[in-house]
Amino acid sequence: MAIKIITRKKIGTQQNITDYMGMYTFEEIDLMTPEGVQRYKEIFGCQPNSEGTNYRVRRKSRKESPESPLRDIEYLFSIYNERDRRLFAGFLAKTIGFGGVQKAARLTGLDEKTVRKGAEELNERETCLGSRIRHEGGGRLTKAEADPRYEPELLHLIEDETAGDPMNERKWVRKDLRWMKKELEKKGIKASIGMIWNTLKKLKISLKKNKKSNSTKDHPNRDEQFQYLNKVKRMALALGVPVMSVDGKKKELIGNFKNDGMTWRMEAIEVLDHDFPSLAEGKLIPYGIYDLKNNNGHVYCGITCDTSEFAVDCIYEWWMEYGRIAWPNQTEILILCDSGGSNGYRWRMWKWALQTKLADRLGLTVFVCHYPSGASKYNPIEHKMFCFISKNWAGEPLTTYYKALSFIRSTKTEKGLEVGASLIEKEYKVGLKVSKEQMDSLSIKRARVCPQWNYCIKPR
Repeated sequence: MAIKIITRKKIGTQQNITDYMGMYTFEEIDLMTPEGVQRYKEIFGCQPNSEGTNYRVRRKSRKESPESPLRDIEYLFSIYNERDRRLFAGFLAKTIGFGGVQKAARLTGLDEKTVRKGAEELNERETCLGSRIRHEGGGRLTKAEADPRYEPELLHLIEDETAGDPMNERKWVRKDLRWMKKELEKKGIKASIGMIWNTLKKLKISLKKNKKSNSTKDHPNRDEQFQYLNKVKRMALALGVPVMSVDGKKKELIGNFKNDGMTWRMEAIEVLDHDFPSLAEGKLIPYGIYDLKNNNGHVYCGITCDTSEFAVDCIYEWWMEYGRIAWPNQTEILILCDSGGSNGYRWRMWKWALQTKLADRLGLTVFVCHYPSGASKYNPIEHKMFCFISKNWAGEPLTTYYKALSFIRSTKTEKGLEVGASLIEKEYKVGLKVSKEQMDSLSIKRARVCPQWNYCIKPR
């Protein structure tokens, strides 16, 4: 409403924002009459002066643009959130009246549908819980919400194709996105390549460029062994046979030596400037056993040598302490291991120790599947247990055996991983031989597929 003020000197008007929106209504106040002065006081709350102005009403500048209300709207829109802008536009539309939606849309720059929605919310006095701007449940459902089978099937699809670095949480998948899309379509699940990309990114699996660092070629039976190993692993899990992933972790020097990684602290830990083994109090030789079904494991730490006898002793100790309790009345076990190291498929001592200490002594039928040469990163223990241990003690010098074991025992994940640790002080000797007669006495049966990597040792 515009106010027309009459004084002895001049006739002036004072306007508000609605006057710029097409609603021209006037009220005339004559300050030369007592009624006009009283009306002026009611509106402005003060005594008028000779010019019809007061200290509360700023005199208009000649330089001020008639578009100042638009600048006010721009300022308000810069500090308002989405809901505030919508409600303010609805208020303008209601204030203007006829044609208010179109005029408010032109002034605010919002869509007419948004202005109408703001007016409806203003009429209904709708409120949002907490600090929400929109009502809960708005927008399109995600793929995981629309199709609950999508993510579990994708995870099951890439489970056997996933590899990881034991020193960190980096993971990668052998297959490409188009292969995943086709396999999902075979199961009746439609998903775009972009959707699969985003899901893998959420799982911290991203596209990586190959690095030219390997000089050796892949084994010709690599894919065939992967297919057979994954088939045997799924079959064992379905039949309730314990599946153990075993491997030796990186050896660590015990002492005030640098350990890669960073920790939150006031000052950096000062360590020795050289990692000479002669300065160490000892050497930690971790050998891990991971139970795929129960998502738990145990790390046995030796102090002398990483031999095949040491590896089988760790498996034996694990079975006596945990395995037979978690898997009662079980006569078969499946061991997944690498092709090299203390559990390499070439070592006679590895097979002889499995025969004498596991098969004969415990009465277990031991199935062994080795990962192909150069494919140790696909061993589940690497990216499901070892990487979290490395992350847990990153940046902390392993000054004592007790401290190292404490870090291993305190390793946990959101998926419920629990890790135990024990110290084996037994001294192991290198260079022990297994004769040909001993090898001939083994009760071993090899598979038809890649027999050098897949075999079964039964009790004699």
